[in-house]
Amino acid sequence: MSKSIVFVLPEMLPVPAVKGGAVEQWVDEATRRMAARQRKLAVVSRPAGVAGDAAIDYIGIPWTRLEKFCYGMKEKLGRSNPLRHLVKIQNVFSYSLRVARAVRGYDVVCVHNEPNVLLFVDKTPGQRIVLHMHNDHLSIRMFRSLYRRMLKKVDHVICVSDYIRREALKHFPEYADRFSVAINAADTDVFKPYEEDATRALQGKLELDPGKRYLLYVGRLVPIKGVHVLIEAFSQVLRRHPDVRLLISGSSFFQGAAKTDYERELVELARPIADSIVFTGFLPHETLKYLYSAADIVVMPSVWQEPCALVMFEAMASGTLLIGTTVGGVPEVVSDGHNGLLVPAGNVAELARALCGALEDPASMQRMAQAGRATIVEKFTWDSLVNKVESALELPA
Repeated sequence: MSKSIVFVLPEMLPVPAVKGGAVEQWVDEATRRMAARQRKLAVVSRPAGVAGDAAIDYIGIPWTRLEKFCYGMKEKLGRSNPLRHLVKIQNVFSYSLRVARAVRGYDVVCVHNEPNVLLFVDKTPGQRIVLHMHNDHLSIRMFRSLYRRMLKKVDHVICVSDYIRREALKHFPEYADRFSVAINAADTDVFKPYEEDATRALQGKLELDPGKRYLLYVGRLVPIKGVHVLIEAFSQVLRRHPDVRLLISGSSFFQGAAKTDYERELVELARPIADSIVFTGFLPHETLKYLYSAADIVVMPSVWQEPCALVMFEAMASGTLLIGTTVGGVPEVVSDGHNGLLVPAGNVAELARALCGALEDPASMQRMAQAGRATIVEKFTWDSLVNKVESALELPA
């Protein structure tokens, strides 16, 4: 008899991933492929308001009035304000209580990136619980004692990079045998070189000048992503290459997210060269797949320990050169000088140097871009990733 599996999302965004969100996009991609393998699946998240895969049971946990109020407060408070963390905890608590009821009766419960949910789940006999970590939350000091207790009921922990696994095991070495790594992936039939079709597909959405070359950033507009470093580096690039333009695609969190002080700071930082920078706002994957291909270079200037960004896989699969930083799980995928370029995080001069070097050597840029796509096609496809996840879930072949 086939096992029933339920995937649980954090308390913010829905699946299908109509509002974006990397974890939500991951679950959307994975569950659709698992459903095609005749798995009995459910997904618990906030309500998406749209139909998903007919073979998947989508269980929406509606927002309560108190949760909406707390979320509104969180949006207005600075990250250093303790009250922001309190209202976040309240919403996780409220959401988790209802999740715990929703997952009863499933053979396998797979919780994504929100270990606190498992504190409320009562494991039943024979039930397998898997935690899938997309970020380094298990290392948060104030929650470690709770997570140690939570890990007692977890059968397996999947990490999206070996960096995440190593960081967690610094604090929970006694659970080393329960951890494995399943590095992220890209759909190489969606993210691929579109050649001239890319520019045509973007007409009416984003006009690209055929006489210009384009750098592209895709992701959240938050300080840890290093967009400010990119703008400063680009100002240096522009002096040597006035034909280059910078596209910055994303918002503070997801589609419809409130404008933040950091976003306003970025606009102010870009003001002296505003004619050469375009802030596109949030763009859906249907548009991004063409934009990745149309760009000359995709830049991932993260200044934090980036776990395993989907942008990295999507850009490389698109056959576009990726320039990233030597942080977190990035070097597990990008080999400097072979399938991309890596620079030290936060180093404006080194990022500008790498960008100029690539722009001035089109042959090397093309060689690395082609090697980048080959890396994804050979090692990081969704089929191979789903195989690893199903193994961790102990699903029959």
